[in-house]
Amino acid sequence: MLETIEKVGEKVDFAGVHLKIGPFYVYSLTMMLGMLTAILTVYFFWRREKYKLEQLTILVLIGLPTAIVGARLFFILQQAFAGNWETVKRFYAIWEGGLSIHGGVIVSSICCTMYVSFGKSGKKINLRKAMSIILPAVLIGQAIGRWGNFANHEVYGRELSETSLAFRLLPELIREHMYINGAYHFPLFLYESMFNLTAYIIIVWILNLYNWLRPGTTGGIYVLYYGIIRFAMEPLREESFTIYKVISALYIVTGLVMIIMFEFVMKLNYNVYKIPMFKNEKTWKYFYFIVYEPKQKVKPILDEKTKNAVRIKA
Repeated sequence: MLETIEKVGEKVDFAGVHLKIGPFYVYSLTMMLGMLTAILTVYFFWRREKYKLEQLTILVLIGLPTAIVGARLFFILQQAFAGNWETVKRFYAIWEGGLSIHGGVIVSSICCTMYVSFGKSGKKINLRKAMSIILPAVLIGQAIGRWGNFANHEVYGRELSETSLAFRLLPELIREHMYINGAYHFPLFLYESMFNLTAYIIIVWILNLYNWLRPGTTGGIYVLYYGIIRFAMEPLREESFTIYKVISALYIVTGLVMIIMFEFVMKLNYNVYKIPMFKNEKTWKYFYFIVYEPKQKVKPILDEKTKNAVRIKA
């Protein structure tokens, strides 16, 4: 791990260094941990919607490989446009970094949408609900995965002055590892990770938990939010690429269209119910989540926890 590190005075230059734990690259470990956490998040809401585990398993088997392929493909295309042919030749070296989150989300979303729309068992899944459940869960994977960029010493910003407040506020571990190519740099990976984690908590564990918005809307919020974050941060990167600015702008437009269509335009073809979150009747007025059931179902599938479901106006 330390073979490529160069010492500059008392400082260690981490340019091109890929941190490892034993034989494992930290980059790969953070990617796997991020994916696992996202899957567990989806599983929680999947069970609440009474969807089958076998359907989720199929989506995972479709989504993960296509996300990796899409993420790598977009990165290689970006490197080709930039004329970095040595990187293009090593298209297979994923452990060295080089995954475009944009590409992963786009390719995986297309493939999963095709399964839900045309697959025999996939048709039993409501596409709008699937978007609300799966897309925002990606945020936790992105928040964790950005620490893989820290381990590979990539996704950093412009040079950072040692006399600046931003420099002094950084923990020493992060600050020292941002000494790359003879200078300290803004840790953009850290900022994006924090933004993603905050959005994950708000969108998933508040908006989705209580189902305050119509099916599909929080999926659009994720697309809009991440487009804004990347569009704002891309110009701050040491290596900024126009293609990512364009994709981020398309994310913003797509997210806005999704929110408007799902929340305000498309017909709400659901029966809507309030489900108490706790058994104590005194809490029902304040602690409940909303369930949207397709209108072909006369009543929701009730169990001991949801037997007190109350029909409300759509």
